[in-house]
Amino acid sequence: MKAYLLVTGLLFALIFAAHVWEVVDRQRVFASDILVLGVCAGLSVWAWRLGRNRAS
Repeated sequence: MKAYLLVTGLLFALIFAAHVWEVVDRQRVFASDILVLGVCAGLSVWAWRLGRNRAS
């Protein structure tokens, strides 16, 4: 379960980074961008925190 959480956190962090790159390249921010970035960041942090708590 720990490996699943860490991989999930990593994947959402990569999606977050790719979306930030897309917004910077496009030089415009849409309302859906804020939603996608918020959800990806939240899920990434949530997965990493759960993975770290499982280690202890």
